[in-house]
Amino acid sequence: MPIKSKNISEQAYLHIRESLLNSGVYVGQKIPHQELGQKLGISHTPLREALFRLSAEGLLTHENYKGFSVAAITLEEAQEIYEARVIIEPYLAQRAAAQMTPIKAKAFRKIIDAYKQLMQEPYHRKRILTDKKFHLEIAKMAGNNTLTQLLTQMYDKLIFKSPIEQLSSRRSKEAIKEHLEILKSLEQNDGKKAATTMRNHVRGQRDYVIQSIIAKQNSSQTISPLVKIKT
Repeated sequence: MPIKSKNISEQAYLHIRESLLNSGVYVGQKIPHQELGQKLGISHTPLREALFRLSAEGLLTHENYKGFSVAAITLEEAQEIYEARVIIEPYLAQRAAAQMTPIKAKAFRKIIDAYKQLMQEPYHRKRILTDKKFHLEIAKMAGNNTLTQLLTQMYDKLIFKSPIEQLSSRRSKEAIKEHLEILKSLEQNDGKKAATTMRNHVRGQRDYVIQSIIAKQNSSQTISPLVKIKT
């Protein structure tokens, strides 16, 4: 649907960002910007402005005469993101525990059930986007908009720049169990336990992602055993 707004550059940026995150564009692929512009009804100038903005955020790379593409996340980027998440998310989980209600708990269980269902299907980015939703709903419940926005930016970079082969079914099954443990802590309104279970979950995911990146750099096809990162 064509964008109709006075602030067309901002709307184009948000629309393109969301479209790319939900698309089948993965690491190593070029962004078909002309086709994208036609599909979204965005003219050349705001389209280019939006893509350069995404490039400045580190979600895309740009090369003269080659255009825009998706680059793989670097080891340093991943380490910095998880270092921040290990600090931010336990705090948000602890705050969120005081706000949990049976109705909210039911909504979280629906997210977990949706993730389980996606496990039965061929991999698609929707699986990791569902994981993102679980974490962001906790952040929103904590009531800190600034940290929620920061967490969204970090999650989007991880999702957009992570190779598809990083997301094994084994790690997905572990994540489901960890999400259930986090939810149980929230349902008990136990902030301290919620913080601990969230911290363990983020560290587990961090270990997996870091090992995956190292394995990729070493041209290895295996991601086991996990590298234990110093905490």
